[in-house]
Amino acid sequence: MAKTSNPHLLIVDSIAAGSNELDSLLAELDGQPGIDLYLARQRLIGRGPNLLAEGSREELATSAAILLRRGWRCWLLPTSKPERLPTHLRSIQIEAESLIFFTAGEPIVLERGMAVVAVLADLSGSVIGKYLKHLMAQKVYNGIDLAQPIGNEELQQAILRAKPVLDLYLLNSDGGVQSALRVLPGRFDPKGLGEAMSLSATINLQRILERVQEYASPCTLSLDFGLANLPGCRVEKAVDGGPWEQQNLASLSRFGWLITCLAADGPVRPSPRDIQNRSIVPGLGDRAYVGELLDELRDEKPPSAEAAFPTANPTPLTAPPLRPRRSGLSRPQWLSISSTAAGIGVFLALDNTAFAQAVLHYGIRPGLLPAALSVAFLWGGFHFLLLKRRVENTPTSKARSLAMGLVEIHGQARRKYALVSPMSQLPCVYYRLRRYRKNRNNRWKLSSCKESVHVPFYLEDDTGRVIVDPQWATVRPRSRQQGFGGQQSLLMDKASYIDRDEKWIEETIAEGTRLYVLGQAMENALRRPPLRQRVIEALRDIKKDPTELKSYDRDGDGQICEQEWSEARRHVEEQLLHQSLQEKGRTLPQQDRVIIARPQQRSLPFIIAETSSEAHLTRSYGLYTLPLFGGAILTVVWTVVMLVEYLRLI
Repeated sequence: MAKTSNPHLLIVDSIAAGSNELDSLLAELDGQPGIDLYLARQRLIGRGPNLLAEGSREELATSAAILLRRGWRCWLLPTSKPERLPTHLRSIQIEAESLIFFTAGEPIVLERGMAVVAVLADLSGSVIGKYLKHLMAQKVYNGIDLAQPIGNEELQQAILRAKPVLDLYLLNSDGGVQSALRVLPGRFDPKGLGEAMSLSATINLQRILERVQEYASPCTLSLDFGLANLPGCRVEKAVDGGPWEQQNLASLSRFGWLITCLAADGPVRPSPRDIQNRSIVPGLGDRAYVGELLDELRDEKPPSAEAAFPTANPTPLTAPPLRPRRSGLSRPQWLSISSTAAGIGVFLALDNTAFAQAVLHYGIRPGLLPAALSVAFLWGGFHFLLLKRRVENTPTSKARSLAMGLVEIHGQARRKYALVSPMSQLPCVYYRLRRYRKNRNNRWKLSSCKESVHVPFYLEDDTGRVIVDPQWATVRPRSRQQGFGGQQSLLMDKASYIDRDEKWIEETIAEGTRLYVLGQAMENALRRPPLRQRVIEALRDIKKDPTELKSYDRDGDGQICEQEWSEARRHVEEQLLHQSLQEKGRTLPQQDRVIIARPQQRSLPFIIAETSSEAHLTRSYGLYTLPLFGGAILTVVWTVVMLVEYLRLI
């Protein structure tokens, strides 16, 4: 019984980016013991081995079987504390067939051919921030499919430039830890390195690692400390306060012990992709697996998706289009102004005793105001009920076979432009940023609201892509962040002054998110600006370029006269007309030929919702109807009571 209830860890080999295969895997893992789908998605996408779930071996066996059936490498390990802690190196002696490490206790001898697991880690935690910023910048400018994380050599050099420490675990023939050693730069006598000794403590540590890699066979090197999500391996920073360095050393010991356990136990079952996904320094065969670096991207697309469209954009993403200027006020501004005016009007009206008494007598007592409220509640309830029925009755379509008209489609959000959320600096397909300021009454008041509704994006399923224009859509994002003015963002090293009188609330739809879209599919005609507008823009560009402007100076006096400028205009018009004739008949790419936008019939809905399934969306609409219909019933009863009382008084 004790053996059955012994807690285990289900550790999985994460991948570099999301895919359709990952979505189907999560759907199959839904409902399994210890599996949280939101955390599972975060753990399955990343770097190195990550903890997926905790529980008894019997509870996790089904999840492990699902992972194995789909070709994922995973481990089932019992939870245990490190049985052997590393001892600190004091000096080293290099022999022809062995390396002798002298410590406070007995010497540790590494003979040629011994298996070693090495962990090179940064104690300061600064490399984690650099890694994330580099990865974020890659996703922002190149797109999520073309992101290139830091390579092995660059990451290793970044660790060595920070606050490095090297842990070595010498394994016996059974895969168990025979001895453990910790190398701290500047804490050992480097004379044993001989001619390789340097005045730099970091270079001396690097020389030891090189000697270990030369003598050990195999030598598995892990650079994942702080980047892989394993229990008890959290990295503290100096800004967190407390004995952060001692805590990080303890976390490193825990991390190294787990890595050696993975190397000793090996994967639950080798998968076909194991041949291509080895540790940084190959060696321990199928038993010695340490998580693959993110720069080794794996293709997770099913064969049908590969044939339908390319998995990555051929070129980096372009900058998003400029926000169009509007002559009038935006919808949030109109709502803010109208609500403020209504509130002021109600306050002034109620402050007038005679008017308040008139409202009470002619509005509430006869039941007119309760009747108006009941009508509003009924209208809202039927609105969401009809919307729920519309969502349920509209069949789901595929991107490749969309019919023109009202369509429903599910898929992953992909950026068409290099759109970045303004505060969190995350690559996204949509953001909504609301800024609030405290007024004189110390209450938050909306000061501005910005949305990226002018930026189209792609919706991708297993058959292709389609453009979605979010203008006038009801957008329901789930990711919501709140902060204060001047607060540190993800891509900033230091926070500026934080203004507690200003706060922002940012809602985003990140790239790769599963979306539900209900809107009208229509042909996306190749639209170009009028010739006059293109001529004006071309002439404006000429004015900004002195070299090109000089080419139209025929007399060489350094001035462009009216005749020369007319000739320049005529030349630009001819070029643009020739370009238009060449482009005549050119068709859009397959993925840009259809666009989903607001229906021409305004009574039809246009919904963009971040949801895991259609059932969640319809359930939420159904929940909206309950309080509305409940309020309608209460206000109807109120109306009847007030009307009866009023008739009695008459």
